[in-house]
Amino acid sequence: MAGNLDAKTVEAAKKRAKPYRLSDGDGLLLEVRPSGARMWLVRVTVDGKRRDVGLGGYPAVSLKEAREKAAAARKIAKGGGDPVVERERLEREQAAQRKAAAEAQTRTFRTVALDCIKSEAPGWKNERTALLWQKSLERWAFPELGKMPVAEVDRAAVHRAIGEVWRTRPATGRKVLRRIAAVLRYAAAHGWRANDNAADVKMLRHLGLPALPGGRKQPSLPWARMPAFMAALDTMPGLGALALRLVVLTALRSGEVRNARWSWLSFDGVPTLTVPGEVMKGKKTGEVLPHRVPLSAAALEALARAYAEANGTTATVADLPKLAALAREALIFPSATRTTPLSDMALSAVMRRMNADKPEDAPAPWRDPDGRVAVPHGFRATFSTWVDDTRPHEREAAEKALAHEVANKVSGAYRRSDLFDRRQPLMRDWAEHCRVGAVTPICKGRAQLEAKAGARAARL
Repeated sequence: MAGNLDAKTVEAAKKRAKPYRLSDGDGLLLEVRPSGARMWLVRVTVDGKRRDVGLGGYPAVSLKEAREKAAAARKIAKGGGDPVVERERLEREQAAQRKAAAEAQTRTFRTVALDCIKSEAPGWKNERTALLWQKSLERWAFPELGKMPVAEVDRAAVHRAIGEVWRTRPATGRKVLRRIAAVLRYAAAHGWRANDNAADVKMLRHLGLPALPGGRKQPSLPWARMPAFMAALDTMPGLGALALRLVVLTALRSGEVRNARWSWLSFDGVPTLTVPGEVMKGKKTGEVLPHRVPLSAAALEALARAYAEANGTTATVADLPKLAALAREALIFPSATRTTPLSDMALSAVMRRMNADKPEDAPAPWRDPDGRVAVPHGFRATFSTWVDDTRPHEREAAEKALAHEVANKVSGAYRRSDLFDRRQPLMRDWAEHCRVGAVTPICKGRAQLEAKAGARAARL
């Protein structure tokens, strides 16, 4: 609705020695000040009192805009509100929105990923897990997603980030995709993005991400080839080869062997290696009990050789109780730094060298039945298959040797025996199966240990 003023009149208003006002009607006023500044005001009544509310200056606020603002102010006042309070509220909201928008631009996928890792790390059993997360994301996710605001990460971006590793290294690709998904869930939980996970593999399939073969386990060596493999392994130098030997003989996971410390050994009775619960694989928030491993003569031999290799000295099985007591918390299989364990790659490198030691153009000698090159973790499956094929009645003891959880949680809550007594002959038979030739002189100490244990038991 037209008022008393028009654009020409407003533009032509001249400054005077004293401020004056021009009325447009309905309480809208143009105040012209001695400086020449022209300010819009609207006169309203709030709580029974007259108030002039500023609407901004001309020409930043045009006549048309001033009329719209005046109408809005009158409406608020008529409804019992205060236009000034309402304007301040809107300004605060707009400022908050601008701040949130600015923060959203700086809240990149990389910063959120690092926050997520830091937040989750205390619940992880192994400190190395956080390092593995960060390294995998730095290599495969951050180049594409790192600088993107986490709120803007969509399926197309995830598809671009994951494509190469998904095709070339499927196992790693799965891990990276799961970690991207975890970061996006973390962001959604904090309200930093919509709760729509762009790393959903089923959705990514529609963008061309190929399906990976499902259900294929780690390639493992047939158990009938273990004597030949152990003979070949015995020619390999270094701590990595000895750690791999202990992995085979104990059916432990690589990480449990590589992180082993001399204080984990016990010679009070049956020689035993006890892996603390916090080192064992399991749910990060679940209680995992220590895992006892009865040590065969061959396993004790590997430990004695490991001590000699790591310390540049000689050692026999008979020396192990004394050496373990002296070494205490020292790593059995340290890296070159002595303060960190051997890396998982050290064991894999041993197997690569063993497979490379073959005639030209000949297939790798240490393969699974499908022709895939065997890997260290596969020896757990080799042991398990050996039990199934030769000692099926010891399946339950084998599951305990592998530290597998009871599938039925209710049953598992009551069945608490680790079947240690049944596992002793099982692991001894497994070591015997893996053995080639006569026991080396270093294993004579086993008889001494068992004799001492027998004498101790007789005294009791």
